Order: sequence, then C-alpha cells, then structure tokens
Amino acid sequence: MGDGMDYRQLGSTSLRVPPVGFGCAALGGPYGDVDAKECTRAVHHAIDSGITFFDTSAYYGETLSETRLGRALAGKRDQVTLATKGGRHSADRFDFSAKNIIRMCEDSLTRLQTDYLDIYQLHDIEFGKKAAVREGIEALQHLKKSGKVRNIGVTGYPLHLLAEVAKEEELDVVLSYCHGNLMNNRINDLLVPVIQAKGMGLINASVTHMGILTPHGAQDWHPAPEMVKKAGRKAAQHCASKGANLAELAIQFSLLNHQVDLTLLGTRTVAELENSLVLLNRAIDEDLLADVRAIIEPVYNTEWASGLKEH
Repeated sequence: MGDGMDYRQLGSTSLRVPPVGFGCAALGGPYGDVDAKECTRAVHHAIDSGITFFDTSAYYGETLSETRLGRALAGKRDQVTLATKGGRHSADRFDFSAKNIIRMCEDSLTRLQTDYLDIYQLHDIEFGKKAAVREGIEALQHLKKSGKVRNIGVTGYPLHLLAEVAKEEELDVVLSYCHGNLMNNRINDLLVPVIQAKGMGLINASVTHMGILTPHGAQDWHPAPEMVKKAGRKAAQHCASKGANLAELAIQFSLLNHQVDLTLLGTRTVAELENSLVLLNRAIDEDLLADVRAIIEPVYNTEWASGLKEH
C-alpha cells in the first residue's frame, strides 16, 4: 500500500503522514455536484495509493462531507489519519463556545463512525472574538484529555492571527489556506518560523487558491478581488495554449514547499486523484512556471478581507 510514498512526522505529533492529504471539502459539493458512490471509490483508491490523511469539517456540505467520509471509511478507520473541524456551522454562523465545540465533536464522531479523532481543529478562527477562540481551545484540550481527540489545532485565513494563536496556545497542528501557492506564498515568512519554533505540524490547503488556479476558474462565491480572478483566468488560458493544465502546475509548485508537513489536495473522483498522484513524481516545467508567475506578478500576495475585525 503506497510503497513509494514518502511519509513524514507531522510536527511533534506521533502521526506519520504522506506528503499529500485528501481534502474532503469537495465531498460536500461546493465545487459542483458529486456522486456519493464516486466519493467512496475515490477514498478507497486514495488509501490503496498511500494517501492516508483525510481532512474534513462539519461545515463542508453542512455535514454531508463527514457523513460520506464516515461511510467510505467503514472497516478502514485503522488505516487512516482522520482530521475534522468544529466551530463553523455555515457561511455566517460560528460558535466557538466550549459547550458547542464539545457537542460538535461528539456529532462528528458519530457521522465519521469512529470513537476518536486523530486531529480536531477550530474552523476559521478569524470569525470569532479572541475570548471565544480561547474558550474553544480550552474545550479542545478537554477533548484531548478525554481521549476522544489525539491532537488539536486551529485553522484560518489571516496568517498574523494563526501565528499569534500558535505562539500563545498549546496546540499540535495549524492549518493555513490560500497562503502557500502560486498566487500567495506568504506562509513561509509569516507562519513557518512560529510553527517550527513551537514544534507544531503545519498543513497547507487550497493550493489552487480555492479554484482560481484551475482551468474552470473561481466559483461565484469566491471572496478574492476581481483582479486576482482575472489573473487566474489569464494564467489558465496561457497554460491551455501550451497544452498544459494550470491546476497541475499549481499543485506541483506547492509540493515544492518543504517547509510544510502536509499539502491537502481537494479530490472528488478517482480520475482527479490519479492526476494528482502522477504529479508527485513529475518534474515541474520551469519555463511554464516562469510564464505563469509573470502573469500573476501584478496581483501576487494580494489578500482579501476575512473574518471579524474585533479581537
């Protein structure tokens, strides 16, 4: 099973993880409808291929992603590292109170058909006030002591906030998204030093910038400025003119960042998974990369507003 996969330790945890993980947001359908049976096939194929890390959330598809993943992992739980998140209920509803985090964790355990989680994280902490986030982290620590959760962490968009919380709190893992890719690569400067100093694990997500770095481009809900989306479309067109795929280039670029422990790849189908697996051992096209970086340069490292201002 996955003989060629280069497993490594996730920070100071006891977890051994592959270089890429299965990002399960797509199982909940935000990027378009996906067949439930195909979801199961993709999960099984991932495990057989050595991709044994699965990251989901109660928020994805309003619990649909967790439910589908739980069904797919029936009889295979001991073969995988399972991570999920709590605190986010919907696009605009967040609750990081201890009572809610513990209840959400219990519900996730039920949907995922397991009695423990390898990693449990607060989902998008920028949407909570600092006191609420601290209370949520205390709940995570309680869950860890109870044995229901093995490792704890936080996720979010603003790097300064992730770095601040990582410094102040006793956590095992941090997940950052949209900051370790071709469009925005500030993760190494702003977050990696803190993570390494604390001996924590670092997970990089949204390497296609939530769909901007793909042939299809961003969904209507994407929060990035129009100029960023436009640059993505231009880069995709250039790749297509060269017989290449922007998403594949974006994945390859992110996999070159050895400062992160694990890179999540959003996957819905066996075909998508196979395409990603091939990239693990394919040399990046340096000329094409230079072309795309030149196209992106005017909007490189552009941020967008995310979360509440009061902390």
